[in-house]
Amino acid sequence: MVLSQLKCAFFIILHLSCSLILVYGRSARVIGGQDVSIYSVPYQVSLRYKSNQSEAFIHRCAGTIYSSEVILTTATCVQNVNAKQLHVIAGETYRTGSKGSIYLVNRIVIHPEFDMWLMDNDLALVVLTHHINLDGLGVSTIGLAEVEPNDASEAVVAGWGGISSEESSVEVLKLSYLQTVGLIKCRKFYGEDRITLSMLCAGGKQGDTCAGDAGGALVVNDLAVGLVSWGRKGCGLTDFPGVYTNLVYYSEWIQEETAKNLKLN
Repeated sequence: MVLSQLKCAFFIILHLSCSLILVYGRSARVIGGQDVSIYSVPYQVSLRYKSNQSEAFIHRCAGTIYSSEVILTTATCVQNVNAKQLHVIAGETYRTGSKGSIYLVNRIVIHPEFDMWLMDNDLALVVLTHHINLDGLGVSTIGLAEVEPNDASEAVVAGWGGISSEESSVEVLKLSYLQTVGLIKCRKFYGEDRITLSMLCAGGKQGDTCAGDAGGALVVNDLAVGLVSWGRKGCGLTDFPGVYTNLVYYSEWIQEETAKNLKLN
């Protein structure tokens, strides 16, 4: 039993298909979504990554514009990534599009208690070298919710991932409609100790909670409540909602780290 758990955890770290859990990184996708332009979700950005000098920057994850200089994303998206290997693309509808604005990254701040084994504290700040032009078309910040949503609240999430388990990505941004799932109910799906207070759950028959690239915002009443983080292997599994980083839980840490890091810019 212990050996099988270790093997499972090992595959989680490598972002491969473990028999129990799949972490939603670059392959996360919106299931049952509809094509939208970035104007529908102007707070969403693409994090593009290059592994070496000879490679081009390609879409890796999503991010959420918190302020003109700070992007929220998940720790899994930027772990072991150098700031120079990352570009932030704002105001772009297409995954490989070139019409959006490109911003360089100054530093990456990963939550100090991020646990890659349990996917707890899956949160990071991407601090930019220059301000995002918030007057640009399809570009804006999004506020964070002050209270967690009620069970079965309507939510939306967007991403550039595939529309089926066989597809790894799509070119046009997609939006999916979900419903939040309460903590007690979510723990019944995943186990009492698997879902912590730092996590939120959401899912639905019209969309799956592997919806959106990791780091994309789960939005309720026009406020961000979570970031796409992880979920059970496979997509479209209504009995296993997707799991999101709980932004309400981390609001104080986000505010403090943002203030601290902007002083360093």
